[in-house]
Amino acid sequence: MASTGENINANEDELNSTVLKRKSPERDTEESDNIPSKMPKSDEHASIVAAHYNNLEEKGMKERFNSPIFYLRNFNNWVKSVLIQEYTDKLREKDYGRKLQVLDICCGKGGDLSKWQKARVDRVVFADIAEVSVEQCKARYEDLQRRCNRVYAAEFIAADCSKETLRDKYSDASMHFDVVSCQFGLHYSFESYAQARRMLTNVTECLRPDGYFFGTIPDAYEVVSRAQKAPDGKFGNRIFNISLLFDPKEGFPLFGAKYDFHLEGVVDCPEFLVNFELFVKLAAEFGLELVYKARFADFYKDHSKNYKQLLNRIMCFESYPAPPGKELIGEDSDYEHAKKFFEQAEKKNENDRIGTMSKSEWEVATIYMAFAFKKLKNTWDSKGKPVYETAKESK
Repeated sequence: MASTGENINANEDELNSTVLKRKSPERDTEESDNIPSKMPKSDEHASIVAAHYNNLEEKGMKERFNSPIFYLRNFNNWVKSVLIQEYTDKLREKDYGRKLQVLDICCGKGGDLSKWQKARVDRVVFADIAEVSVEQCKARYEDLQRRCNRVYAAEFIAADCSKETLRDKYSDASMHFDVVSCQFGLHYSFESYAQARRMLTNVTECLRPDGYFFGTIPDAYEVVSRAQKAPDGKFGNRIFNISLLFDPKEGFPLFGAKYDFHLEGVVDCPEFLVNFELFVKLAAEFGLELVYKARFADFYKDHSKNYKQLLNRIMCFESYPAPPGKELIGEDSDYEHAKKFFEQAEKKNENDRIGTMSKSEWEVATIYMAFAFKKLKNTWDSKGKPVYETAKESK
């Protein structure tokens, strides 16, 4: 694949000290999971997010092919497919016939329905804040049932996963999960400390020891790095725009570091930065040990060899030069990297092509990162609180 342009990386050592600054000297000291019943600003933002995703139109295959982010969406789906396959395979290494139960939190319209089918799971609980999205997810599942002989069992929950207790809504409150997946949604819970804790409680309280929690989020260090190099903290291109909604000169809040994000046809609402160092420390309180993290560019390097066929099958990259009778989805300036690579290639003929992604799409893809945690085993102290074993002790 040709290089897709410069991937602007933040200086993490510098940003660790910068991003960890609070906007004010006050610090959240609440250690319980009790969430205040009246949170007007938070409720207002939740309504905005839910309304945005509820109002997103269902698009047919033809419209998707014509989308300016067609290859970006396919690449994102490749990342999710690899995560699902990697960690369901790890669980089956110990017990091949294991019946896997899954929580797909922040499931949206059910974009991963078929991925769970291919992973041969036994049951999936789908949960999301947007009620219309959950209804569409259920409709897609019913369509999957009509098309396949055997499909995993499923249930569907419309709830704000950063404020409500999901366990109370399961058909079986004693249910336990082997896998929890949260794709492109966890960052919304970092609006506040209480919401982040509630989200992690929902993720972990029914996750079995040695089970996995994985997902994808915007990389706060990448967002901050680009914003610091841009006028007024705003940056983007023809398909996306990001604008910080706080003053970086006052420091970067641990929670509530709000920014506006517009991505053509997909996202148009405020989001929140996730300081990853803080996320790891907070997750450890819930018995989660980080086992993998990678920006999408590095994720591609880590997994492209083993999942090359899948990359080709779901069309993650655009053919360059454009085949006869077809046009590239981006502008000419989006392919300078591909043009240079192609011109330098040896022994090429008029039918040769390379796979690439437009610079505009790659600039969006490289904002994101993937992560995976493993749930540690635990004992209980005299107060009934879990005491988690170290990774070495858990083996």
